[in-house]
Amino acid sequence: MSTSITPDTQSLIQELMAAMQSGSLSSGTGSATGASQSSGTQNSQEEAKLAEVFQELMALLKQGNQETSTNPGSDTASPAISPAASPAAGSSASATPATGSTSSATPASSDTSSPAATAVTSGTSGVSAGDGPNTTTITNTSNHDEKIGQFLNGGSTTQPTAEIDLKPGQTGTLKYENGQGGYDAEADSSGNFQSTASRLEFYADAKGVNNDDVSYIDGRNASIKVSDGNGKTAGDSQSIASDAPSNAVTKDAAGRATVTGWYDGSTQDMKDGGAYMESKLGTGNAYIHPDDDRNATSSNPMTMAQDTSQHYTADFGDA
Repeated sequence: MSTSITPDTQSLIQELMAAMQSGSLSSGTGSATGASQSSGTQNSQEEAKLAEVFQELMALLKQGNQETSTNPGSDTASPAISPAASPAAGSSASATPATGSTSSATPASSDTSSPAATAVTSGTSGVSAGDGPNTTTITNTSNHDEKIGQFLNGGSTTQPTAEIDLKPGQTGTLKYENGQGGYDAEADSSGNFQSTASRLEFYADAKGVNNDDVSYIDGRNASIKVSDGNGKTAGDSQSIASDAPSNAVTKDAAGRATVTGWYDGSTQDMKDGGAYMESKLGTGNAYIHPDDDRNATSSNPMTMAQDTSQHYTADFGDA
């Protein structure tokens, strides 16, 4: 508790100190030295004066305390709440750290436990892509890395709806729904899908009956062989590009070859490329010309039409 000292109180305290320093209290009646009666009388007067000073001092102190207790602005009447007991908003006190505080009581979330960080590290490319009950499990039988994309009818021919990355010898699966059709193709060494790529074509009707075939009509950048697991196959696993006519072969940035497809036979390169592939492969396992499905059974590429299997395996090898 703190009480302000008024000028009157200060004066009384000074008188009291002067009286004590005079030594009158120490030479009062009953002294061992046997002082005279006049000296005793003087002491009695000083003691009376001293008592009067004490009474006035106590009265002033009492008055000061009463004024303090009735003053609402006094620090002693209503002491401020200690900051340690209830820290203000935004305080960094460990008892109630503010939002975003790095206090050890409430550590910030670690990036390593975020769902996002987990999805990135657990998403392994080349295992499976796409959705649906129909599957094509593809093995890379070439001597280079492959990016295989799935393209649905009516969609983009450069941006696949699903894709898998396969190293040599690695296997991955592409899935598709009943009622969907399209094709699977391999990208070039730069990761771009070209219109001249080999195609593994598929279509599943609403009941899951499939029609798969292999097409080199637009070109051949990979050999493709597919099986339904029940004895039906299409395509081939030969590497024939090295012997193709030079005018009918193009190469990408890594030197991977593409044999020019017949397409519509409008250029000499198309005619030469189509003729070369037909001579090496025939038309009974893969499309070389758009109308090969009109051929007799022995030379008709539609060897897997109306297939009840929904699970296929395929090899993508060198062209």
